[in-house]
Amino acid sequence: MTRFLYLSDSHWGAGDVGYHLQPKYDEHLPELITALKKWMASAGSVDFVLHGGDMVHETKDADIRAAVDRFDLGIPVHLCLGNHDITSAGSLETWERLAPQLFGNPAAVDHGAAGFAIDVEDCVIHVIPNQWGTTPFVWDETQDPHFLDSQMEVLDARLAARPDATHLISTHSPVFAIETGQTGLEGPFHSPAASFAEVVTAVAERHGVTCVLGAHSHANMNKEHTGVNYVTVSSFVETPFEFKLFEVDAHSLSMETHNLQDRVEFAADYDWNSTFVQGRACDRSIQKEWTR
Repeated sequence: MTRFLYLSDSHWGAGDVGYHLQPKYDEHLPELITALKKWMASAGSVDFVLHGGDMVHETKDADIRAAVDRFDLGIPVHLCLGNHDITSAGSLETWERLAPQLFGNPAAVDHGAAGFAIDVEDCVIHVIPNQWGTTPFVWDETQDPHFLDSQMEVLDARLAARPDATHLISTHSPVFAIETGQTGLEGPFHSPAASFAEVVTAVAERHGVTCVLGAHSHANMNKEHTGVNYVTVSSFVETPFEFKLFEVDAHSLSMETHNLQDRVEFAADYDWNSTFVQGRACDRSIQKEWTR
């Protein structure tokens, strides 16, 4: 059984600016990490943490170093680069220079911030950060999620190499919009391009992927589509400071959403007009089993 935590959108260095759906407290990240460590100590063994992207708000050396230092959890931490992690030319090289330990096994041939696999005994998580505009690994505020052909070729090869394993994919952009049944809004919320959804769902169905992880929207969502769960997570630095615990093996996957609201020592507001961020019960947990 592999147990890992999934969290995202910590936006270190954002200060008073930035998109958010609940009150944000990115300046309190050190205290949130302390609270997370205490939660982990009481929750049993956790193998690693996967950060779904936007670890920092801008690609600055000092902010990357500070964020990496703060996410020292005593277990491996992996990162799927988000749009805010790649805000300047050379961002990919900057991350690989300053924090290579976040991108898989440094000894692996396919190690790197451009994409990597977390390959354990009974499951594989394929981390593949999506592109946003015309320049690879640079976000210029264009919102056009897609993958490079080279990324898809590597992903296909990795998925095919372990047909016996439980496969998950991690990228930053959501694959589906949050539907009106969750938000209560007139239309879908945070809709990605239909072409992006088509590419991801096709590769997931072709290889029997169990779950696809996303972030970016700052809201919890779980949509099942043709047997695949498409999950997003709310921002770790927005009230109530949520994250997910996954337990995965060759025949099952479970997910539970937890928060640190009662474990922090600073006062944190909550917007009761934006409760859809936390999701419904079906958005916050998964229990599925299968046979091969």
